Amino acid sequence: MKKNKLFIGYNCRITAYDLMKDYIKVGNTGKANPSQLFMDQDALKNAPTKKFSGKQRKAFESIFSTVQTKYTKNVATHAAIWAKDWKNKKISVSGKTKATLISVVLHSSFSKTENELFVGHTGVLVPTKNHKYLFIEKLSFQLPYQVTRFESKEQLNDYLMGMYDTEWGQDTAKPFIMENTKLMKEYHAVSDR
Repeated sequence: MKKNKLFIGYNCRITAYDLMKDYIKVGNTGKANPSQLFMDQDALKNAPTKKFSGKQRKAFESIFSTVQTKYTKNVATHAAIWAKDWKNKKISVSGKTKATLISVVLHSSFSKTENELFVGHTGVLVPTKNHKYLFIEKLSFQLPYQVTRFESKEQLNDYLMGMYDTEWGQDTAKPFIMENTKLMKEYHAVSDR
């Protein structure tokens, strides 16, 4: 295999989708806004081998698409808008796997009229036989794949919020965590900002 110097590697979204693509269905790929996925698209374009089929690529872009939202710090409002967007795209996750797609959704506020939600980080959560969890993730294009064991989903929440709740003093909502198509039941904020 010939090395491509333009290939930056795979990131969290490409990795998570690659692991879950056989279990996620997208019925309406026409509503995608992949504007935040320019680095993902570059990685897929310059990958040493083709990672996804055309249909899978459209599904990937729909799942990780930027979603327009309201100018508010209310997480419940943003989570409802995100869930409605996925419902409109007919995104579903098969019950044939115990693994779940975990997505940390971030809010960007450019002005009172320009607000977006996007997946800032994602991974795959796998329950173990002893009621623990393994979280498979790729923190960046250059870093290796990582598997971390968590005692509970609450512990996973604290880890992810500690990593991604970093915008102090901004007009943005706290990040929130989706598990498949719903707000993760164990989601909670861990800091006051």
